[in-house]
Amino acid sequence: MNSNQPLGQIENAHVAGSGPSHHGHRVWLYLLIAILVAGAALYLGWLPRQKQNNEVQARAIQQTQALPIVQVVTARQVSSTEEITLPGTVVPVSTTHIYARAAGYIKAFNADIGDTVHRGQLLAVIDAPDLDATVSQQKSLVEVSKNALHSAQSQYALQQATYDRVHTLVLHGVLSQQDDDVALAAVKTASDGVQAAENSVNAANSSLAHWMALASYEQVRSPIDGKVTARNIEVGSLVSPSGAGEGLTSTPSGAFTQSGGPSTGGAQGGELFQIANVHDLRVFVNIPEENAMSVQAGQQATLTFSELPTEQFRGNIIRSSDAIDPQTRTLLLEVRILDPQHRLRPGMFASVQLHFNSTNAGILISGDSVIPRAQGQFVAVVEDNVIQLRPVHLGRDLGTQIYVTKGLKDGDPVIVNPTDIVQEGAHVRAEPAPKGQEK
Repeated sequence: MNSNQPLGQIENAHVAGSGPSHHGHRVWLYLLIAILVAGAALYLGWLPRQKQNNEVQARAIQQTQALPIVQVVTARQVSSTEEITLPGTVVPVSTTHIYARAAGYIKAFNADIGDTVHRGQLLAVIDAPDLDATVSQQKSLVEVSKNALHSAQSQYALQQATYDRVHTLVLHGVLSQQDDDVALAAVKTASDGVQAAENSVNAANSSLAHWMALASYEQVRSPIDGKVTARNIEVGSLVSPSGAGEGLTSTPSGAFTQSGGPSTGGAQGGELFQIANVHDLRVFVNIPEENAMSVQAGQQATLTFSELPTEQFRGNIIRSSDAIDPQTRTLLLEVRILDPQHRLRPGMFASVQLHFNSTNAGILISGDSVIPRAQGQFVAVVEDNVIQLRPVHLGRDLGTQIYVTKGLKDGDPVIVNPTDIVQEGAHVRAEPAPKGQEK
């Protein structure tokens, strides 16, 4: 800049050179102010609305949290294929309890516990001198009756010969008709004597056969093939035929007890031997009435035993009682066990699993979910946080659980352990029931 240039010219030159730049700054300033004003207006309008929304949500959450809480489980349709496990006790197909038929003392025994015996094998010998004496006496009576018969027959032959001679003389007029009648009557009497003697011989023979049959029981023999599971005698034990027959008797509960008098360890009237066929085994089980129509002879069963926890045995239902026990409301089934290796023993406890197609598949729920009322049975279901009381038809009761055959559908949230707050139309907050409490 020239120092000699006038001051006014210098100022004018400065203003003229800076005009356009100053105008651009003012535009940006106005734009910034507009943005700030718009942002302030937007903020001032949004903040009340956001605050109002937050308050509404807070009130909704508060109201939701204030609703009564109910625990629900999801109802599920039960498969048509059902499995039921029933208890049972293994018993032999055939068991024989042998008692004395002859009174006397044990002279000897030839079989002991655990021995395998065959049908007709001699088990023991009874010394019965009284019975032997009676047999001898009966033999003598048979001989006496036979002698009497011979005498009667001789008398009849004599009377018949006499009559023949008398009758010939009567025909020739030597003797009267009276003599003929007397001779004929004597023949008839002799004939009756022969008949009576024959009857005496038959009676004596029958009596002898009776006592000889009893004497044959002095030899105690096995009636079946099997194994000796009990021996209650010793040499010299007194036995008699006064004991009642003993065998396996089915009780209404399916258990098996020994009927008749208890074993007396060889005392008078007690059981001598017990023989069981331990190779052919069976189990009796009692199936509930609700499943009675679903099982039949020929169906398979699976058996497990605590003594053999890792193994399963097959069985077949071979027969049923075809009648419901009115006391237990169960059907008695007989299951034959397939045990080719003969590892099972009579008396073992068995768990019998039966598989069958249910004729009335339903929805299984907790038994505590049912609400009994005068109008019927109801179940509380939650839909959109509102309680609905649905009338239902109940099926088989399993104790902690029960079948619903009508009134529920698969997936319904059912309230468990309903309280007084469970009413039709009530608003509630549903939560899943903890595991272990849904049954």
